[in-house]
Amino acid sequence: MADVIPFKKHVKKPVDLTLCRNGHHKWKIVNSDPFAVHRGELISRYRCARCGKERSRAQ
Repeated sequence: MADVIPFKKHVKKPVDLTLCRNGHHKWKIVNSDPFAVHRGELISRYRCARCGKERSRAQ
């Protein structure tokens, strides 16, 4: 008889972090300083709800 080889079970990765790694963040506005101004432009700060990465945009 032939030897039986056991297969490894597939472990699923968290979907949320996989989405963020591929650039699909879930941006939420940070309300701690709603009127941040930089060089005369109104700046809005955003934070990803899944991974915590931050970005800012001029309005």
